[in-house]
Amino acid sequence: MKMKLEQNTIKLAIAAGVLIGSASLSTAVHAATAFDNMIVTTNVAMSCTVDAGNLDFNTYDPTSSSANDASAVITSTCTHGGSAKITLNEGAVAATGSSAAVPLRQMLNSTDASKLAYSLYQNSERNVVWGNTADTGLGFTASGGTNTSTVYGRIASGLAASVGSYSDSVSVTLTY
Repeated sequence: MKMKLEQNTIKLAIAAGVLIGSASLSTAVHAATAFDNMIVTTNVAMSCTVDAGNLDFNTYDPTSSSANDASAVITSTCTHGGSAKITLNEGAVAATGSSAAVPLRQMLNSTDASKLAYSLYQNSERNVVWGNTADTGLGFTASGGTNTSTVYGRIASGLAASVGSYSDSVSVTLTY
């Protein structure tokens, strides 16, 4: 009886081994794959930075028959392909009657508080005034990387001016 029990145990062990072996073989034989595509997305938002250079008229001579011209560069970096507009406000010392669309800008003399009129333009011919409205600002489509816009300034000839140092501060706004 003992022998019969051992034979049954051995038979059972052999059967289990065959079953386990055949299961692992059948897994390898019947292996399959499945796949799918992962969609990767993003949105690129319009973004800009702006840096306004200083506009220095150097020395103005009120006795000269020539206007005093100068220019400055506004540098912006915007997302490629986006639309932007640069506007310039009236300045800190705007003259009476000045408006965002028709700015009448002045510089203030730090010595005696006298004022000296000047204008800012979008073009080198100095005939398109640069204002602070959608219609009087300078629009552009960003090329990606650095974009430059030149501000052309003019102090008309023959203006009365006291000796001294004049200045104004104009806010540059880039809207996108």
